[in-house]
Amino acid sequence: MVQAALLGGVDPMLAAGGVLVLLGMMAAFMIESATREVEEDEQESLLNRLRSGVGEAADRRLERTGFAASTRVKLEVVGATMKPAEFFGIVILAGLGLAVILGFLLGGFTPILGLVVGPVFALMILNRKVRKSRQAFEDQLPEMLQLLGGTLRAGMSFVQALSAVGHESPPPAKEELRKVLTENRLGRGFVESLRDVAIRMDSDDFSWVVSAVEVHEDVGGNLADVLDRVAQTIRARNRVRGQVRALSAEGRMSGLVMSLLPPGVVGLMFVTNREYVAELTKSSLGHTLIAIAVGLLLVGSFWLRKMAQFRF
Repeated sequence: MVQAALLGGVDPMLAAGGVLVLLGMMAAFMIESATREVEEDEQESLLNRLRSGVGEAADRRLERTGFAASTRVKLEVVGATMKPAEFFGIVILAGLGLAVILGFLLGGFTPILGLVVGPVFALMILNRKVRKSRQAFEDQLPEMLQLLGGTLRAGMSFVQALSAVGHESPPPAKEELRKVLTENRLGRGFVESLRDVAIRMDSDDFSWVVSAVEVHEDVGGNLADVLDRVAQTIRARNRVRGQVRALSAEGRMSGLVMSLLPPGVVGLMFVTNREYVAELTKSSLGHTLIAIAVGLLLVGSFWLRKMAQFRF
């Protein structure tokens, strides 16, 4: 009776209108949501196209300078998937960020110094990672060649031996051998791919391996014995290289300390007596002295590094 009373007190036309209004609101909400998703997808695709277009244009511009090729090789050595244009974009942003920080803290001439120091520091980090990766490849090379010779003696083909060594070797040798195998599946010859590895890793020792493989393809012979002899030679060279690095460690450490001492002293004085250091940023003479000091520091650091670095 209560339900009948409630139903009887409600106008059927009013109830039907309310239901239609509710359905209309739900339909409008669903259409708006779908439209918003389509617009977001369109904006995202537009941003992706814009980003790819800008990146390709920057890559083409960098290719004309010839600096992008060496940067691409370095990024491949460290295993980075970014393009040279993207890396240079990050470097520029790092310089701008450092310039803004120095501008807020010190002001005056220091933002220009940040624009220079930021990219230089980023390039130094990249070069350091490249050197470490190449040094690790040189250290792994004797064991890799010994394992390759053992798998060849076991009756495997050269492709199977490279695949087995690639699975067993640690990075960066694992990634380099994987690139060689991938290029071979795409139809490229082993000699060309291995020669690219020698160029990428800047390895004279691995170039001997490429020469041995090339001679084996042309003439034939026992490649396993040749690789064993090359591995023994490389192991002896690594032993001498380690002795040279041990004898030159004092010079390299002295260069590092002398390079870090001036910035460290300036940073300590900035923390303990900021007004004393701030005098250099209030006049053109101070700005000139800062620029001269930074230039001399960079030249001296490069000179000391070259004096303690041996290549043979």
